Amino acid sequence: MPQGKTYSKRLHRWVNVDRTKAFDYEAVDTESAAFLISFFRAYPDYMADVFRSPQATYKLELPQRFMLRVFARYRDVFITGSRGLTKTYIILLGKMIAGILYPGEKMSYNAPSQKQAAALATAAFHQIEIEYPDIAKQWEIRSDSKDMFRITTRYGSEFTMYAPRGTNFHQSIGEEIGQEGKDPFDIETYERDVLPTVRLERKVNQKLDVTHINLQEAYITNASSRQNKVYYKYRFEALRAMLFGERYEGYVADIPWEVSVICNIRGPLYIKKERAKITIENFKREFGAIYTGSNENPIVTDEILSRCRKVAVMEDAHCGDNNVIYIVSHDVSYEDGSRNAKCADVVLKLTQYQSVTKRDKYKKQIVYADSYPPPATSFLQAQKLKNLWYKYCKKDAQATYLVVDAQAYGREVVEELMKPAKDGLPNLCCYNHMKYKILEQPDALPIIYPLKAGTTGTVDEEDAMLRYAQVEFEQGNIELLTSSILDGIEQYKRKHNIKDGLSDAKIALPYKKTEELCQQIQNLVLKTSGTIKESRKSKSIQRDIWSAAKYALRMAKILEDLLVKKNYQAKSSWESEIKKYSQGNATYIASAEAMSPRGQILKNDLRTQLLQNRRR
Repeated sequence: MPQGKTYSKRLHRWVNVDRTKAFDYEAVDTESAAFLISFFRAYPDYMADVFRSPQATYKLELPQRFMLRVFARYRDVFITGSRGLTKTYIILLGKMIAGILYPGEKMSYNAPSQKQAAALATAAFHQIEIEYPDIAKQWEIRSDSKDMFRITTRYGSEFTMYAPRGTNFHQSIGEEIGQEGKDPFDIETYERDVLPTVRLERKVNQKLDVTHINLQEAYITNASSRQNKVYYKYRFEALRAMLFGERYEGYVADIPWEVSVICNIRGPLYIKKERAKITIENFKREFGAIYTGSNENPIVTDEILSRCRKVAVMEDAHCGDNNVIYIVSHDVSYEDGSRNAKCADVVLKLTQYQSVTKRDKYKKQIVYADSYPPPATSFLQAQKLKNLWYKYCKKDAQATYLVVDAQAYGREVVEELMKPAKDGLPNLCCYNHMKYKILEQPDALPIIYPLKAGTTGTVDEEDAMLRYAQVEFEQGNIELLTSSILDGIEQYKRKHNIKDGLSDAKIALPYKKTEELCQQIQNLVLKTSGTIKESRKSKSIQRDIWSAAKYALRMAKILEDLLVKKNYQAKSSWESEIKKYSQGNATYIASAEAMSPRGQILKNDLRTQLLQNRRR
């Protein structure tokens, strides 16, 4: 056979081979092309493999392929993924492929912060341009500003963050729908303006396309608290569709950080560094894909608990302000520790509000927290507690109160506190001399409050203490130490001008104990049976620090009641008049008041009374 030639049966001779002739796609069997498109619709990751650039920095890994396929096949999708899972990148890549395979597909993209979402979407698109340039060439950027991202194809497909009333979409995508804190997901606007626009159903030749997932709602997010209504509502709908719906109706998946490490998306060093920066609770949410807290009658919701972590600098002594009040609260434990319980100390700092709306309230800040195995005897326990109390005392300042759980073994601790002091510290006795008067020493300070929590009718009702704590948390009157331990250490060292790092562990202790306090609160649920009681979900998690905090709040409530009495002490409307005549001058009427209408009335009353006396 001559080189570069082929024999033509039609011409009955050898002809040259045209190696530069373009491939005629129209001559290809249409059924084969349709099969290829339908295959890519079910396996979009394979289409990405076909168009992957030789210069691509990495290839798709198992969890990324999984997410692409789930988004392509199911109507209601809810994926909880860890940080570093390339969630935004996968969403954009999958929807760009969908827009090519389904010409005219209109997709609405939504996130908590438009600026944050636009920046992430722009960065993901430019990365796709590098990894999959032939896919990116099918799309054109129509808007790429700081708070807007919109791309389209020449065949009418659209991926946009802009969804005003009156527009129409085939599907909606919600990213970070469970986000809380400073920029939470705006669920009200999403449900009111965005979801009603998802009403297009794909049709081919005026007939419904049965291969298309119509009215799709897809969500991908980090984990949130269990009280988050957004999480519960949409995750529940997707889970119900997955368990009880028809095929391809719903899918729910949680992807923790271990998957990212095993599948080479992220290295273990990245996870290790992030774990050292944030708290255990936040690590569970951000990386573990675990929804923390209770979703059934929590004492304090996770959202409120996170919002109250405002105090940057812990205090291990009096701050120097004479107007603040400190309450040192102690939860007593038995000396043998047989029940694995510990002693706990909480220091509550009270600062009176200056605003008119809260003039009868104190701002309550837990500036110190600690828990430790109980000392061997009640004397040692009392001595340790008294030394802590004395740190928050200051001459000429407001009194510093001491609250002790006086149930059972706690009574011995209270008695030890009231015995004659031999350590140079002042003698102490009970607040308002309410208990153990026989033990009182001369000139003792009445600052000990022996608390005995009980049922309805007792002085310290458990029900009332729980309700008060709930209300104070909800109204934002209680603040806890910040969840960023490293930032707290830095702020403390700056305030006290500490240059070295020798005391970092000691400074960090109250912040870590505050984290334990939050975990103990999250472990509690309310049980109602006429009155409310707290119950632990997990018996392995103690509640000693929470008990100490609750007792301190009880003393704060007593002081607030005194504040109300002081601010609103009833005064007679005649008090000013009585003072004028207090020296026996019954006929005295001030000249200024005599000229007033009220003065004239008083003058007439006195004249009438004098005339009546003369007639008698």
